[in-house]
Amino acid sequence: MKTAKIVLVLLALLALIPCTQSMAQTQSTTAPAPASAVEFLATLSAPANAPASAPATPALPTAPTFLSTSCTSSSQCPTGQLCCYPCGIDGCSNVCMTPMRGHCPFFP
Repeated sequence: MKTAKIVLVLLALLALIPCTQSMAQTQSTTAPAPASAVEFLATLSAPANAPASAPATPALPTAPTFLSTSCTSSSQCPTGQLCCYPCGIDGCSNVCMTPMRGHCPFFP
């Protein structure tokens, strides 16, 4: 009798499996996948929701400007900067810095 109940419970659970699979399916809201690499690349070049007169954006961001540039003389620095020793510790390398009162800043 006990095994009959277990078998009935298992059959009931097995009967629910196909129903749960059909209930789990949802409607796809995304566009179909492109069939070839050419179609895929075309989808990257122009967004589907963008207006036709959208401004062009650069492919890469502009190059970063470093806050300090290593140097050995002031001729290697941008205009308005001097080649200065940046710290009061032995072993620091010179960097281009904005002068203070016309001279390199003093670091004790």
